[in-house]
Amino acid sequence: MTRSLFALMLGLSLSGGVCAAERLWFDDRQLELKAQARACYLGFIELYDVDFFRNQAESTNCVRLSYLRDFDSKTLGEATQEVFEDRYGAGVASRYRPELEQVASAYRSVEPGDRYLYCLGSDGTGTLLRDDAPTLRLPSADFARRFLQIWVTGEDALGNPQWGFDSC
Repeated sequence: MTRSLFALMLGLSLSGGVCAAERLWFDDRQLELKAQARACYLGFIELYDVDFFRNQAESTNCVRLSYLRDFDSKTLGEATQEVFEDRYGAGVASRYRPELEQVASAYRSVEPGDRYLYCLGSDGTGTLLRDDAPTLRLPSADFARRFLQIWVTGEDALGNPQWGFDSC
């Protein structure tokens, strides 16, 4: 019995079954899935799933949003600007108004299953991708970092994300 169990576990680990962690490639760097959460409004209206990927050695982070409902591009842009202003205040939001408008104009309407990926590269720049196609590059390192903090405000001592949104 013990040998059979050992053989089964070894077979699963070699075949990449349940033991393999999800990985993502960005900017020629491999990132590992560190955490997942579901964003909700009012605690029960499910908006999207969030996957947080990290390559600690290269200081590269990505968040992947998998939408659970329809949103038009205008709503996405307005929500981004509103959350940014709530997090940083009107003064900071005003300073980054051009970048926020650039993000808002890059958004396209989404349906359930559509994905946006936002990555903060080791050089400090940010890249927004829609369904794996590059959509926007954010050259300002300060804005790019703050933009990531819409979803991940920081990390605890173990490298787990501190979510910047209400989860279900």
